[in-house]
Amino acid sequence: MELQKGDLDLDALVNLETMFMEYGYEDGMKAGELSGALEGRVLGCEKAFEISRELGYYYGCASTWIMLFQKSPDKFSDRLLKQAQSLQTLIDEIPMENQVNTEILLLVERVRAKFKVLTSILGVSQKYNAMDKPAMAY
Repeated sequence: MELQKGDLDLDALVNLETMFMEYGYEDGMKAGELSGALEGRVLGCEKAFEISRELGYYYGCASTWIMLFQKSPDKFSDRLLKQAQSLQTLIDEIPMENQVNTEILLLVERVRAKFKVLTSILGVSQKYNAMDKPAMAY
């Protein structure tokens, strides 16, 4: 088909460009939503794994200290036993299912603070170090 002079006017070309921009924008938004949702889930899983690992470390330390306190009650004060039990109780309060609220992060900060107090009272230099965490493959 041959185009004759006057078949294509400037308005038609501007509308065509606008139409392609709108289609491109819609396609880009859909693709962005999909990739953003996937990236968000992956990041959420990684962060949840890190936090769970850290809480598990604190819980394990508290469990060990409780056993030591109970085996040698004359060497440790009741205050230490209560602090360790309080740490475990605080960790138990953190929900283990998927949550959308930010209160979980506040609870994790409280756990960290409680752990810090307990290690200070015990006079031990305990610090959670996640440097040896395994690489996650996707």
